Amino acid sequence: MKFAVIGAGSWGTTIANLLTLNSHDVTLWAREPEVVEGINKDRKNPFFVSDLPLEPNLKCTNDVEEALNNADYALFAIPSTFLASSIKPLKHLLKKVKGVANVAKGFEQGTGRSLSEVICEVLDIEPESPEDRVACLSGPNIATEVAQKRIGASVIACPDEQTAKILQKAFATDYFRIYRQLDRKGVELGGTLKNIFAIGAGILDGMELGDNAKAAYLTRSLHEMVRLGTALGGQVETFYGLAGLGDLITTANSYHSRNHKLGMALAKGVTLKEHLQTTRMVVEGVEATRIASEWGKKLNIQIPITEELSKILFSDHSAENSPQNLMARSLKAETD
Repeated sequence: MKFAVIGAGSWGTTIANLLTLNSHDVTLWAREPEVVEGINKDRKNPFFVSDLPLEPNLKCTNDVEEALNNADYALFAIPSTFLASSIKPLKHLLKKVKGVANVAKGFEQGTGRSLSEVICEVLDIEPESPEDRVACLSGPNIATEVAQKRIGASVIACPDEQTAKILQKAFATDYFRIYRQLDRKGVELGGTLKNIFAIGAGILDGMELGDNAKAAYLTRSLHEMVRLGTALGGQVETFYGLAGLGDLITTANSYHSRNHKLGMALAKGVTLKEHLQTTRMVVEGVEATRIASEWGKKLNIQIPITEELSKILFSDHSAENSPQNLMARSLKAETD
């Protein structure tokens, strides 16, 4: 099959190379001329996963129409903030493909909509209708580990099961196992909400609070994910799977995670603004925290960890006091 992969960051580059290894015809679109030249000439991305030697058949271009020309499937691997503006000019080309997959995680900035909802709206597709062949790939998929061919697993979710099966087979390798799901809403929510808790995990690790604290924190984080995620339409079983619990464990413990790195910096007294100036990558957990906190208030749902992180990120509260703030809350049943 012919794939167009839009976005040549760490994950986009890794996925494009994986699909090429699986004998698919892949054209990767990159915004930066240096990336296009580096991939086509040196077989390496100079900015992201630069240690990954790329397959000789992988093509890269900065002409997005060239990438999408005659493609069977389009994959978007760009930050959620830029998804809508990137897709709108390509509507006429995307209407011709057999399916669209989003492999990034996050909410649309400002609205809090899922990325599949953004894609469906731009392409005039009614979500969950027979024409809805918009998929998402999510799970514990740290790009550097997939690039190194370390064993892992993820989930492809689409309301059209045939599309899910096709993409499941396209992505699957002997080191990257793919499961399929129909609960796209839950998969997207799990992949996005876990970014919030990864920031807090970074704070906890940065303060060296220990294993007991980490276990308690992750357990209560999962409780919040399930509580909010099911209120927003996800199925409870999904959040206990790879796209929920699995992704939470990985991102909350990985020093490759940009959200975890932010938490570590906050624990050391670095401000959000200062940290964001040091990275080329979008830290999706920041916007996710803001949106989830607003949802919690609107739906009258108790999400204390999210609310505490929101104060740290947006109200200049010190991360140093946050663990004790959570510990001092009134005692209650574990199911509350």
